[in-house]
Formats: sequence, structure tokens, C-alpha cells
Amino acid sequence: MNLAEIASQKADVAGLVGGARSGLELPEISPARGAKGTGDGMASSAKTDVAFGKSKRRTSIYDHVDHDTESGINPWSRGYIGIIANYFSVGLLHGGSTSILYPILVVREGSRPSLVTAAMSLVRICWSWKILFGFISDCFPICGWKRKPYICLGWTICALTLLELARQGNNVVPQNLILLLTAANCAYVCADVSADGFMVFIAQREKLEERGRMQTLIYTVNSFGQIVVNMFILLGFSGPATNCPGYEPNLTIPCTMNPDITSRNDMFLVNPDDWCHLKCRNATFSFDISIPIFAMTLAAVNILSLPLFATINEDKVPYEFVGRFLKAFWKQVQRRATWQILLYSMVSNITFGVENAAKLSANFVWLNLRTSQFQIMVLFEKLLFFFGLIFIRRYALNTSWRVMILCGSLMILFFNSLYYLIVFDVWRNPWFYIFTDVTSTFMWTVNFVASVASMVEVAEPGYESITYALITTAANVVSPLSSVVSYQLLSFFPSLTGQESIATDTPLVRSEFATLHSIVIIINLTSLLALPLLPRQKRETRELLALGEKSKFWSAFALVSGLTFLLYSTVITYVTVALHDVYGCFRVLGGTGCSADESSGPAHFLVASVLLYCYIINFSLSFLPILKGRKKFSWRELFL
Repeated sequence: MNLAEIASQKADVAGLVGGARSGLELPEISPARGAKGTGDGMASSAKTDVAFGKSKRRTSIYDHVDHDTESGINPWSRGYIGIIANYFSVGLLHGGSTSILYPILVVREGSRPSLVTAAMSLVRICWSWKILFGFISDCFPICGWKRKPYICLGWTICALTLLELARQGNNVVPQNLILLLTAANCAYVCADVSADGFMVFIAQREKLEERGRMQTLIYTVNSFGQIVVNMFILLGFSGPATNCPGYEPNLTIPCTMNPDITSRNDMFLVNPDDWCHLKCRNATFSFDISIPIFAMTLAAVNILSLPLFATINEDKVPYEFVGRFLKAFWKQVQRRATWQILLYSMVSNITFGVENAAKLSANFVWLNLRTSQFQIMVLFEKLLFFFGLIFIRRYALNTSWRVMILCGSLMILFFNSLYYLIVFDVWRNPWFYIFTDVTSTFMWTVNFVASVASMVEVAEPGYESITYALITTAANVVSPLSSVVSYQLLSFFPSLTGQESIATDTPLVRSEFATLHSIVIIINLTSLLALPLLPRQKRETRELLALGEKSKFWSAFALVSGLTFLLYSTVITYVTVALHDVYGCFRVLGGTGCSADESSGPAHFLVASVLLYCYIINFSLSFLPILKGRKKFSWRELFL
């Protein structure tokens, strides 16, 4: 095809887009085939809805189905209420399995920052494997059903894992606690991915102006589940058994003289003989719940919800050959809209997800942030996220995603910069920190919604779970990588690798902490360079699909990148947690070094490689075409 033919073809598509904006009925355009009208019939706009056995035809490039014949679905109806229940349970497990780590690892055990950061990443690691669960759900129906069996199976295994955690008792070894919570999360991610397929199916039957209501609904319910579980943790893990290291309720048992424990309990200096039987100042309540009760409560909710999951309305579908399925899916991934959103998700989340890994320990030793205060902070965060979603659902569904992310990111960075007041002891107050952290949560909600809204637009009928999982995997797979970069930055600042050294609060500690915090803020700010890769809104996403631009190179590059990040992050995070006593001292894993002559080169090389990857992609796709004269430079066109 010569250049004139290509120009003519794109002009035809542009005319179709203009016709759609004028309300005209358009001929069928398959995003998978582009404007040529050739390609795999499975991706055509008249294809059978494989997931639910309904034949629908699109009359507009902005719709997945014909709204003249397809009425919206009420997610609160009897046949779909199980989907809402699923996301409530996801909120319970997602919020509970991460929030429980602070009182147990940081407060009770006094673990290293690298272990705590890696533990939070490992618990969420299966969110990075959503693409695998999406492939299984879409490609291997059980008794003809793609969704229900996997939802029920996932929650059943999750409940059994939680019961095993309860069996190990309240003094469960930290590594076992982390690994069992990881296994429970992997089980429910299987259920969550299948439910995502239902969610996309319902969302695609919303009209363009209303599309996004289903997404914000399920995340609102998810957030409500997190609010409930954090209330539970706040009330149950703010007593002496959690917050007073070495606490022993049995008066007949003598107190330990282990200096690693006595130095962390303020009652030791008050009463050196009977200190372990007293309630320390860090304990808010005089009672606690045990880890077994916590685990059994979550397991009970899962088990009681199984009837709702089993009665979700789903039609049976025929088995589809794996090779044919993957071939058609590969054609979808080659579309510019798909791989560009994939790359945006990875690049922006890598750079914006880098954190100051020493902050948790600093909050504990500088601010004396108690478990109750930490849980109040998390609770307020969830409440603001909850109300933020409601606000966006009502007033901002059609606001430019780029504008939302730009404003949200700048506000978050502003509130993060207020931490310098804590570093230099201008105002060290836990409630001040809670205010700054919670205030930035609303803006983070804006970023989150804008980032996930595009996923529904590129998911084709029959491939809902795997497509949605692919893009969420791209975002999730780099979360552990961001954490790896976060605690590898600690290797440059030896005085920040432990609670004891941070507690000395010397000028060197403050200087290194401020330097690390500045580096993190600058890296976060560079995440905005990826904004040109994100379409502005639903219409622009659908128009990008309709143009039919494809690239085997960039699609393969995006998939290979995601797989590489996934494997690396999984291995490093697992080793850091499971073998922390053996390998935790290595600088490349955030330690102080296993020997005096250990090189920091590997840590330096890794951090540099990851950041260069992000900036080279931004330059190649967004700014190189400007330098070559193919696009005109405009701040508005790039970032708004």
C-alpha cells in the first residue's frame, strides 16, 4: 500500500469519526481490523458475544453494543448482586492483609524497612499475575461457565488458607504470616479476575455518557469493605499484646531480658522487674483480638457469601480452542490503543509508585505513630477514597483523564513535600502527618479512576477478563518493582536502613532522609512525562481504536517488558521476605551490606536501568515525533 492509499484510508476513518460525532449511523468498524475491513472475524462488530451468548451489532464506534436493543443491567438485581458481594469481600481481604502488617511487623516485631516494604509487595504479588488468571477464566470454561466456578473456587481456597493461618496461632512466625496472606490473596485474585469479566460486560452496556458508573460502583464497594476491615483492625490491634513488645498477660511468666525487646518497651525503665505485665503508653486499649480470630472472621465472610457467588446469572458458552483464542487476542494487543495504554500503565506506575521506604520506620520512632493512629489514618484514607469515588461517579465521569491525573499528581506531591517539616523537627506531630497523608488520598483517587477508566473501552466482547487483566497486570506488575526500587534506594543511605539508626536523629540522618525524600518526589514528578500516552477520554480511546493503527514491535515490547518485570519482581520480593535472614543484608535488597567491601554497583545499575526504561519510552513515543517534525509541540496537546 502506498502513502496516498494510507492517507485516503485514514481520511475515510476520520470521516466516519466525524459522522459518529454528528449522530450519524456508521458502517461496522472493527477495532481489531482497522479501516481495511479484513482480519479475524472473531473481532468484528457483528460477532457473537462469546461470554454470554448474545448477538449484538454496533452502530457507532463509541459503543460496544447497540443500545437500541440492549438495555442496561442493574448490578443490584438478584442475578448480579453476587458481583457486588465479591468486591466487598475483595475489599476485606485486600485492606486487611496489608493493614495488618504495620501492627504486626513494624510495631510488634520491629522488622527492618526492607522486610516491611517487601512484605507488602509480596502480599499483593498475585495482583501482578492477573493476566494468567484472566487467560484461564476466558479460555477454560468449567461445565460451560467462564466466571462463576472460578469465583467460587477462589474464595473457597482463600477461606481454607485463612483457617490455616488461624491454626498457627497468635505467635505465628512473621514469614509464615506473610506467605499465608500471600496465598490467600492469590486465591481471591482468581475470583476477582473472573468478576472483572462480569464488570466489563455490564459496563459496556452503559451509554457513553454514563460509562464508568459500574467501574466506580465496584471500587466504591471495594473501598467500603476496606473501611470495615480497618475498623476491625483499629479496635482489635490497638491493645498491649500488639503495641507493647514483650507483653505477657500471664503474671506467673517472668519477663524476658532480651535487649532487642526491652529497648522497645517504655515500661522497662519504669518497672524493670515487672515491665512485661504492664500496659505501655503505645497501647490505646486494654484488650486485643488475636490473629486467629482476625483470620477466622474473614474466612467466615467468604464462606457465607458463596451462595451469592453461585447464583450469579451467567449463560454457558462452548469451549474455544486455545490457539485460536490466543491468535485473536494477539491481534487485539497489536492495536495502538491497547499497547499504548499498557506502556502508559507500566511507565507511570513505576515512577509514581516509588516511595520513601524509610518513612514507616521514621513515623514510628520520630512521631511515635501508634497502631490506633495508623489505623485511623488508613480508615480516613479509605473514607476519602470512598467519597472521592462517589464524587467522580456523579460529577466527573466525562472530565479529561489527563487533566485529572495532572491535578491529582501535583497535589499529592505538594502534600508529600510537607514531610520535610517532620524531617527537620519543625513540627513532629502524628496528627499533622495523618492530615497530610489523608488529604492527598482524595487526589490519589482521582489518579486511580482516570488510570483504570480506559480499560473498559479496549476490552472486546469474549475477551473481557483477559483484556482487563492484561492492563491491570501492567499497572500491578510494576508495583513490586517500584517497591524494589524504593528499598534499593536505601542502599545509598546506610543510616536509614533500621529503626535504631533513624531513632538517633542525628544531622546526618536528617540530611540523608531529606535527600532520599527529594529524590523520591522528583521521580514521582517525572511520571507526568507519560501523560501523552493516555487518551483524554472515552471518545478519544474509541477513535484511536477505530483508526486501526497496529504495531507488532511495540505490542511485543510491552508484553516482554511486563513479563520481565513480573518475573524479576516476584523472585526478588519472595527472596527478600522468605530468606530475609540470609539475604536481607545485601545492598541490592535494601540492606546495609553483608560485608564491608560489598559493592553498591548492582543496586545503582538496577535503579538506573528501570528509570532509563521509563524515560526512553516517554521520549520515543511522545517527544521524538516532535523532533522529527511529524507532530507540532504544544503543552496543551501533550498534557491536557
